Amino acid sequence: MMATQGKTKFKIPNSEYLEFAANNKWFACINNKNELIRIDLNNLKEERYSDISFYSFSPDGNYIAMLRETIAQERELIIINLETKKTEQIANVLKFEWHPKQNLLFAILNKEDGTQLIRYDTKTGKSKTIFNQPLDALEHLDISDSGNSLLFVSQKEGLNQLNYYDIVQDSLSKISDTIIQKTFSGQHISNRKPNLAADGKKVIFYTQITQSEIKKAHDAQIWYSDDPWIEPRMEEYRDQETNYQLTVWFPHSGQISAIETKDLPTATMDVNNNIALVYNQAQYEPLYKMYPNADIFVKNLTTGNNTLACKNQYTEGEFLTISPSGKNIAYFKDSHWWVYNIASGESTNVTKNIPFSFANTELQEPGDIFPYGNPGWLSEEEYLILYDQFDVWLLSPDGNIKKRITKGREEKIRYRINEDHTSIQYNPLTVNQKFSCFEFNLNNCMVLELFDIKTYKTGLALWNENSKIKPLLWSEGKIDQGRMSGNGQMLVYREQRFNKPISIHSFDIAKKKKNLLYQTNKKLLDYDLGKGEIIEYVLDDGTKLKGSLLYPSNYSPSKKYPLIVKIYERESYRINNFDPPSTLMRAGFNVLKFITNGYFVFYPDISYRIGDPGISALKSVTRGVEKVLESKKIDDKKMGLIGHSFGGYETAFIVTQTDMFSAAVAGAPVTDLVSQYHDVAWDYKLIQMSRMENQQLRFGDSFYNMKDAYYQNSPLAHVEKVTTPLLLWTGNRDTNVNWSQSVYMYTALKRLGKKAQLLLYENEEHILFKPQNQNHLTLSIFNWMETYVKK
Repeated sequence: MMATQGKTKFKIPNSEYLEFAANNKWFACINNKNELIRIDLNNLKEERYSDISFYSFSPDGNYIAMLRETIAQERELIIINLETKKTEQIANVLKFEWHPKQNLLFAILNKEDGTQLIRYDTKTGKSKTIFNQPLDALEHLDISDSGNSLLFVSQKEGLNQLNYYDIVQDSLSKISDTIIQKTFSGQHISNRKPNLAADGKKVIFYTQITQSEIKKAHDAQIWYSDDPWIEPRMEEYRDQETNYQLTVWFPHSGQISAIETKDLPTATMDVNNNIALVYNQAQYEPLYKMYPNADIFVKNLTTGNNTLACKNQYTEGEFLTISPSGKNIAYFKDSHWWVYNIASGESTNVTKNIPFSFANTELQEPGDIFPYGNPGWLSEEEYLILYDQFDVWLLSPDGNIKKRITKGREEKIRYRINEDHTSIQYNPLTVNQKFSCFEFNLNNCMVLELFDIKTYKTGLALWNENSKIKPLLWSEGKIDQGRMSGNGQMLVYREQRFNKPISIHSFDIAKKKKNLLYQTNKKLLDYDLGKGEIIEYVLDDGTKLKGSLLYPSNYSPSKKYPLIVKIYERESYRINNFDPPSTLMRAGFNVLKFITNGYFVFYPDISYRIGDPGISALKSVTRGVEKVLESKKIDDKKMGLIGHSFGGYETAFIVTQTDMFSAAVAGAPVTDLVSQYHDVAWDYKLIQMSRMENQQLRFGDSFYNMKDAYYQNSPLAHVEKVTTPLLLWTGNRDTNVNWSQSVYMYTALKRLGKKAQLLLYENEEHILFKPQNQNHLTLSIFNWMETYVKK
């Protein structure tokens, strides 16, 4: 923690739950010893409290409440007036919440005679019991943003009860399982968390189908070929979707009605809106895609009526969003953005007749073409905000006004809105958050991120209410995570490059003055961490690509150096990413480990042809390396290739086609496309063919319709041509790319007498999490290259 002006800094290691009080007078956090550390920001004095599991400041910032939990499992709530230092304790507290506007505190107490919910007034020091019954549990306490009401679930003898307390009227309403069963036969209130609208007038919660216990005569899981999905996913779908029903309760009128139904069992919504989107994930299955297509309906929560908004819509999160107020739906279909006006029931193609594409063809993937992005709406939903390849656009929901507010296409600069992903508004939807989007306000200016596609320099700019773009600063590296102060006078951001450790800066907008707040890995600034340049190369079909060439430390133009080529898809941007020199790498590759030991490192971009993923990688990588070799700086007899996951597949394939490389490392690779195609991605409960046809493997069709292409691009089909020593690694619990794929390649190389090694890590998955294994893998990869590249 540090001041944006001045030199005051606090280092609080191993801490989390960082929070500033609303009045900016206090800061608190909890360290790994369960100590709460509170700092007075006026005099910088520090207080510590032991055995704290949770804390929160009052709405005005003048009080702090802390939940102390001792080894003897005794729990007490400590409430401190930060101005007067007066302290109060309440024993046996399980959970507490502050009123959002007043210094009132609500707490759940575990008493000998039952569970209580109390209201504690910090001003008077008095408590009032709201609810007191001999119960099994009382949980899911939630207070409306308005402060008018609160919600909680009580449980007795396995039966749930939903309780709504009107704070203003001091009255309690409830829904029991008995009421639910009368309204929805065969269902009961589930244990899932209910949600209370900001105005306190609406509750959404889940009912659950009551299952009768049936003893199975066998342990067989039965897979039916006419099901939409394989049985593991069907089982998950039943457990998570069809067995639950999202329901709305209006406590003041007593109305209870279903949002999700048997026919439309999936919903997405904001509890504060009076509509929900509902659909059936299984409607068009099987499609063998990552996400389903479905007809999307708008449900009116008051009337219960459904209205069709769009047909056969791909439901990946970037393709459809609900506007913050619930007035509009934006969806991407047929390479255009459409807006469905919920009030009028009409859809409008808002990008029609714009000469620039909003479809991201740079991904070069088959199936549904992704959009460049829809970050959200301007205030009052006057404009929908959209991205094309370079620019930010404002489009009115009726399609009549189309404004391109940046000139990135002409400048060859990509403009994007700097989004605060740590904000509480990151997922504003209450249910099915993947369809969330933001509401932006130009009154205090917005921060834009800039990326120069020629030089890879990045910068920040301000966008004001007059749609004028005001560049602030540029960096030879990556600037991101910009945060504007409430008064709009100060900007804080992060800066880094592969050879420049991450630093935190402030920028005084009026004075145009930059100030270093914190420098990570400070000692590394005294070392030569290499330099970098962008390399351009052209494929036979005319495709222009880039790669980042990173020089070794203490480079001498009179020497030739070994080269490590790190591949995945488009990797050239990694010139802007800093990784501190470490052996604790989850995929075993540390760029500075090689740079500081006399290697060049090359990150090439790859262009793909649908149906030829391996051959595409081969052509792009070899052409990029050939371009790098033209400089005469690199020894062409000392080059290594490395990739992980999809990059591991590309590596495994490339070494079957060329002897350009002296050594290679393939982490968690697909090596036999035919067996992988027929296997299951157990992590996702998907048949792998879904991913191979319509995702990263980019075949675009089934194995049965293009067998030659699958064989031509399969490493195992050409394994006898390998001459490059190949190190393979994976975890024996990897089902993202099934770990057996690494075994197939290893056993083939062993049978053929090729130089190979397999590292199979116990109880690890697609990447490594155990420090001892990360260390072993990183050193093993480095030593492999030292042995066979440097020789």
